[in-house]
Amino acid sequence: MSRLRPRAAPSPRLTGVRWLALAAFALALVGSGCQRGPKGPVRVAEEFNAAVQRRDARAALPMLESSAVEKLRVAAEQASDQVGGRRSIEPWEMLQLVEVDRLRQIASAELVEPLEPGATVARVRLTDSQRNSYTLALVFERDSWHVRIPLP
Repeated sequence: MSRLRPRAAPSPRLTGVRWLALAAFALALVGSGCQRGPKGPVRVAEEFNAAVQRRDARAALPMLESSAVEKLRVAAEQASDQVGGRRSIEPWEMLQLVEVDRLRQIASAELVEPLEPGATVARVRLTDSQRNSYTLALVFERDSWHVRIPLP
């Protein structure tokens, strides 16, 4: 027959740690719930810059405006046809991320001019740690902000 031992009361410190962990978890849930809806143009520009710096064309492609994505899709289809259908080329493979300094650190990102309610175009200035500025144009389409790139 096994003996049942009375359970010791948890130490106040352990209870405090559990309470802090629970409070942190609750704040994380509340904080993540506050970010519903589309990301702002500054956040999209920062994420696009990060993807380009990593030379991650798969991550960068969905952040582009629809006309650029469509042009890359058509180019991918044509490239697939040129290899005789032996290989299906994906649109992200057509996106060449070149001349990007992987060590460049962005120090700040800001809207060039304030957004008006219902605005569909925004310009974001990215400034690196060397004080060089880069401006990205973004368009609001399909319920989110997308980067506009020069099309050939």
